[in-house]
This record gives sequence, structure tokens and C-alpha cells, in this order.
Amino acid sequence: MKRTLKVLFILSLVMGCGPGLYLVNPDPTDPDSLRTVLGVPIIYAWGLFWVVIEAGVLVVACCTIWARECSEE
Repeated sequence: MKRTLKVLFILSLVMGCGPGLYLVNPDPTDPDSLRTVLGVPIIYAWGLFWVVIEAGVLVVACCTIWARECSEE
């Protein structure tokens, strides 16, 4: 569980504001490229998606891993 959360958190850090942006960055010369998702620019939506993943990892870690470690003390 700890390893999975660590990998997911590191992946979200890299994909959110790192090279993952190149996956969704629209081509400025292509008039048919998707630039918004539900009215939000696609770059912002991409970053927000990964921030939600990071927050979810923290909530899961707080409710499972850290709660067990605190109760053992």
C-alpha cells in the first residue's frame, strides 16, 4: 500500500506540471485541436486533475497508513 501511494504521488507530480503537459498541450497551428474541457483550458484541467490525485493519495494515506502508525504509539 505504501509503495503504491508513493508511486502514484510521484507520478502525479511528474505528470501534473512536468513532461505530462506535452501530452495535452494543443498544437497552436491546428485549428481543430481541443483547447478547452468544460470551458476550462485543457492545460489547467490537466493540472487540476493531477492535484486531485495528489490530494486523494494524501487522504488515503492519512486514513490508513498514518492512522495505524499513530495508534501504535
